[in-house]
Amino acid sequence: MKQITIFLLGVIVSLSVARCTNDTPSGGDGSLDGSSILIPVHVDVYSDKIQLSAGGQIIHFKGNLFRLEADASLETKWEIEEKNFTVLSLDITTKTPALLKQVHWFPGEWESGTGQAVQSTALMDNVLFLRKGNVSFFLSLDFPYSEINKDGITYPPYVHLVPGQHYSSHTLSIGACLLNGQRIGKFDRSEIEAVSEYIESRFPPRFERPVFLSTSITNRMTDVRDGRIFYSMYDNPTLALNPALVEEDLQLCAKTGIEYYQVFEGVFDWPDGKKTGATMQRLQKKAKTLGVRMGDYANIQGLYCPHFNYGHRSLNHPEWFIIDKSGNPTGRECLGCTGYEKMLHENLVVHNRKFGLEMACFDFLDIQPCYATNHGHEPGDTYQQVLALVHLMEELNALDPNYLIWSNSGNWLELMPKLSWFNQNVYLTDPHPREYAPHLNSLKFLGDGRREQMVSVHESHFVPYRAFSNCEYYLTPRSRLSDSKTFEYSFLQGLSVTPNICLAELRPFLNRISRKDSERCIEFMKHWLHFIRNHFKEWKHTYRVGDLPGIGAAEIYAHVLNDGGYICLINQNPFPRTTHFILDQTIGLNRGRTYILNEIYPHTCPIIEQSLPYAQRGDTITCTMPAHSVRFIEIRPSPEVACPAVYGLPSRIEKINGGYRILLRAPQGQKVQIGLALPVGQTIDYISARQTPTVPMYSFQAGARVVRQVNNLSRIEVQFPREQPPRELTAWNISPGNIDVVLPASDYKGFLGGLVHNAFTEDYEVQLDVHTKVTNPAEVRLPAIPVTPVPYHTLPAGKHTVYTTKFNLPFIERYGFYPGYDDDMVLELAFSNPKDVSKIEAYINGAPVAVQRYSNPQCNEFKTFFIELTNNANPGIVDLKLDIFSE
Repeated sequence: MKQITIFLLGVIVSLSVARCTNDTPSGGDGSLDGSSILIPVHVDVYSDKIQLSAGGQIIHFKGNLFRLEADASLETKWEIEEKNFTVLSLDITTKTPALLKQVHWFPGEWESGTGQAVQSTALMDNVLFLRKGNVSFFLSLDFPYSEINKDGITYPPYVHLVPGQHYSSHTLSIGACLLNGQRIGKFDRSEIEAVSEYIESRFPPRFERPVFLSTSITNRMTDVRDGRIFYSMYDNPTLALNPALVEEDLQLCAKTGIEYYQVFEGVFDWPDGKKTGATMQRLQKKAKTLGVRMGDYANIQGLYCPHFNYGHRSLNHPEWFIIDKSGNPTGRECLGCTGYEKMLHENLVVHNRKFGLEMACFDFLDIQPCYATNHGHEPGDTYQQVLALVHLMEELNALDPNYLIWSNSGNWLELMPKLSWFNQNVYLTDPHPREYAPHLNSLKFLGDGRREQMVSVHESHFVPYRAFSNCEYYLTPRSRLSDSKTFEYSFLQGLSVTPNICLAELRPFLNRISRKDSERCIEFMKHWLHFIRNHFKEWKHTYRVGDLPGIGAAEIYAHVLNDGGYICLINQNPFPRTTHFILDQTIGLNRGRTYILNEIYPHTCPIIEQSLPYAQRGDTITCTMPAHSVRFIEIRPSPEVACPAVYGLPSRIEKINGGYRILLRAPQGQKVQIGLALPVGQTIDYISARQTPTVPMYSFQAGARVVRQVNNLSRIEVQFPREQPPRELTAWNISPGNIDVVLPASDYKGFLGGLVHNAFTEDYEVQLDVHTKVTNPAEVRLPAIPVTPVPYHTLPAGKHTVYTTKFNLPFIERYGFYPGYDDDMVLELAFSNPKDVSKIEAYINGAPVAVQRYSNPQCNEFKTFFIELTNNANPGIVDLKLDIFSE
């Protein structure tokens, strides 16, 4: 034991200092997980200095471990616990009444030459980074509020202590990681992932499973005027006015495998207690029989959502409002106000306990510093408001082990990442347009925006990916491309990043599409929700390997643990993108030497991009993704490959005289490369291919050739019957200059090319007959064929540019049997910024055609240009000319 004396507001205080000497970092069992990015940290405390050591680096601090500001003498006891990060705790007592105003950890000076950075939000400081050599130390108060400055890492408890009362301060955690040199903003990539791991492991996660939920609101028919709410109950499930639709929603949740259902009206929005309460009890009974957990709704400041202001309630408590620095009320309640805090707790907690609810959607948060002098907190306070919010969440979470808090719109981001310890399913905002990207479907556009938000927030605020909720909000049916055409992409793009998903307004979406599409969507959801549940141990680990989302991005997300897992590839662009990943620790592969890579979406088969018959550690896997596509690849330690085996397409293999018949299916006109691993000792003698026979006049030529062969391993190119319909239009001639280019340009600026939607295509089956002969029985590997890089060009500058291209239309609807507005064949013309385009004149086979603009329903300035090919083109070769005039 050591005695340290510090000055505390003029009072001399004697501190009992205990030092932990445990040098073994642990994650609960005395050892770090193999996937941990954290390295052990050791803390030495002396009378007037402190020393941090990790990874061979040492940082010195001049000053005391902590300093307290109070109006009386205090007694303290502190401890250090070293785990996979080091935790400092402080217990405070008093013999006389005392007001504890401030707690400062590490008040003093760090040694000169130490690099420092602070991660902050608009309301607080979260993490202090100290960099020396190749090591970064981080210090963080274990609470979603602190200030970090020359006075140390500080928070204002502003608590009145009585004699004998024990007050435990918020603990402080110290972690460390090795810098990897990849800077994202002002932080190293390792710092981001290390703090994210700290957030996940400092306190036990509430849910060791993915969270699937749905919400009931369908509130498009709302108008506020003349002091009244004009609100339609059309297709809107609510407890008081339309409970029959609530019951339908509950049944749909059970059918698809959704666990939580958040219903409107919320606790503060009921028009009456008796009738609505009886309805809630009846629906709750129904929900329990279906295995669905029902949830509440609350505007956390304001008490009601204006859409449901049936009774025209007014709080009549202006004394509860936040007061700004000028002394003016803001119109939002202060969560740290004693009276408001008490009312909020009594209503929310009692209501949720009474009706057995297991979820709360918290909406419209707007915490701001409050300068009121009658709220029971210090003027200028933010901390007491955050503390009150945390206490409310803790009380609700204590109602049931499965209780879920789901935050929504407001400034929740300013409390991240550490509020996720109490709010462990983070939905930061309603879906809204973020950065512009060309699109003809709002569901896809909003999905891409939510993915970009999750990734950018993770890398700016360190929120763990497993805490995010991706909300597939089917609220905008007005799109030029129907939702059913983008459903699978939008559903999986979010699950590529986070295991959690909310399906909002799901029932209205399924009702507005065809019955066949609806049944397909339900089965698709059931399959993937079941899959994510079964593979949650991998989905707890997310690492961004590829680009940040946005125009031109080639995205890769790894969910890999030790010797296996999953890779998710996304291309949000209207043009193909090629990217690669390496089979090593950069994706999380910490063990194993050989692997087999199987595509599980969109096909189910071993991938062609790997070496045959298996991949090895260190191999580079290069993939080219088509426009608007998602691909999931499974990585597993390689077992014995059962030969013959086919890579690249799903197949059926039959034994024939002298070899094998391989049945393959792919869209018409495609030229597909497959891999073939024959039993050791066999090799290809010759091959032939034909369309599986049907009526003779509807049979078309197919072809195949061996691209490369080594002993029993080969790569074969198969040509499927008929012409391939157009999709991405990337080959163009540009004038002036008469230059042949491949779009998009290297800087992804200007005209990005064309994308054809709804061109008819059908799958054909091909019989590939492989005749074999005896060969060298030695085992070999056939390396992957490298992908030829796409030549990117720089576009010529000018106010008027002419682009021409050709493509083939095998089919187009005729005789007036058009499938409908949403299913017309359309050509999307993609630009990086539509504001740069003043006019487009288009010609198909010399005839002028109209270029139309699709305006995003939520942001009219986000426009995408398109041409209707239906009624403007015939089957055969299409010559397209675009005269593009720039601003």
